[in-house]
Amino acid sequence: MLITTILLTLVMIIIWRTPKVYVGLFFLTFFVMEGVYVSAVFTKIPEGGWIPFAISFILAVIMFGWFYGRQRKIEYELTHKIDLDRLALLLSDPGVQRVPGVCFFYTNIQDGLTPVLAHYIKNMRSLHKVTIFTTLRYLLVPKVAPHERIVVKKLGLKGVYSCIIQYGYADSLNTEGSDIAGPVTQYIQEHIRQDPDLAPPGEIQEEVALLEEARHAGVVHVRGKTRFHIGKGTGWFDRSMLAFYEVLHSNCRSAFPAFGVPLPQRMEVGMLYEA
Repeated sequence: MLITTILLTLVMIIIWRTPKVYVGLFFLTFFVMEGVYVSAVFTKIPEGGWIPFAISFILAVIMFGWFYGRQRKIEYELTHKIDLDRLALLLSDPGVQRVPGVCFFYTNIQDGLTPVLAHYIKNMRSLHKVTIFTTLRYLLVPKVAPHERIVVKKLGLKGVYSCIIQYGYADSLNTEGSDIAGPVTQYIQEHIRQDPDLAPPGEIQEEVALLEEARHAGVVHVRGKTRFHIGKGTGWFDRSMLAFYEVLHSNCRSAFPAFGVPLPQRMEVGMLYEA
């Protein structure tokens, strides 16, 4: 409860922008109350007062293990991310086919493409004619206006786009997957029509027709299901923390149900990240 008071005070200052007078009144009132309780528990440690601290320590270890594993994954993705030149090289292989349909390829990084993409292309030997690299971005606001929720951009390759879906901390992700394709493709069509690089009407109509044709062919949502491969050269701290993270990760459900993507449209691509 004392930690919650401290964290809520930080939220009031950083996110809510609460006036300092109200923040000070809140902090002093609850900090004194919780401080008295904590000091009382300290005096009762031999009689069982250690139990709240033990529970807090266990919860802190769990949260730190999850945070550490997530950070290591982000570091790996940023180090091994794919740029457009690498993607163009992969697609130039005669054995790689562009199959009909729209693919929402989910990624955690905005500056570059996830390394799962290269793993997917090399093993599946294909990529959908319209591929939309989608990133969920949380903003430090309660709610995001509807006209600011979806931000799309055409990348340098034919049929390849990026999409950022922005949410506030009070917004809900419970949206049916079939409803995502409509608004996103509509935003992409508007972006194509306003793109100065596609000035000839023929090119604009070709891009729009390709998008519509792919959407009618079917929609699939692809995300990476990444795990750590812990090598022999990994230090004992990384080995223990990443092994603990894998246990936590194995007991967590996929993000697809929370996002509301229909079951027939889901696809998870497994890949091992070398620790």
